[in-house]
Amino acid sequence: MNILQNWWQTLVSVFFTQSCTVCGSEVESGVFCPKCRSANLLLEPMPGLKHLDGAVMGYKYDGALKDMLHKLKFEGERKFLQPLAEEAVFMARAYGGRKFDMVVSVPTDAQRRKQRGYDIPEAVFKNALAQHGAWQPDVLMRVKPTTPQYGLTPGERRSNVRGCFKAAGDVCGKNILLVDDILTTGATLEEAAKTLKNAGAKSVYALTLCGSLENFGE
Repeated sequence: MNILQNWWQTLVSVFFTQSCTVCGSEVESGVFCPKCRSANLLLEPMPGLKHLDGAVMGYKYDGALKDMLHKLKFEGERKFLQPLAEEAVFMARAYGGRKFDMVVSVPTDAQRRKQRGYDIPEAVFKNALAQHGAWQPDVLMRVKPTTPQYGLTPGERRSNVRGCFKAAGDVCGKNILLVDDILTTGATLEEAAKTLKNAGAKSVYALTLCGSLENFGE
């Protein structure tokens, strides 16, 4: 399978080009060219989250990234998955070399995962964070169906995800990096972090591809 994937990626790189979503210049991988990536990459800590020991978002949730993620999540346009995963690699390098005991993605509702065939956070971050800790996709489970958070108020978001997760692996004393595609109000990540800490996790940090910076004091 790896040979076929490498062959396909080589074929795509030869016959198809990607363009920076900001300036339109040709790029080999990702969503941005190096100059626009440098100008747009935030990696700023987000304050005021109770259960997380730290939370960092890569980019603002607007423009092309917002459009790509929305179409991927709600319209099933899988063509955006590869450039987003490539962009996550650049973001992870800029995040630094901090090591965690495990990297855990926020799990998708079982019905939506079945429809899509994959979890978006896992698909975006799995290869990008290989050097940051052991990938443990089954440590956190979603045990209660939830409605999409898009369009809900902050209070509705918290109620929607309350009690929806369960720790399914040994996290006692572990330092965990929790990843998701979008940080909006932090309700989902906070619920996931609370679940992991109640199961004995020592610390839980969060890293997301993008987020709504305006919700955190800017």
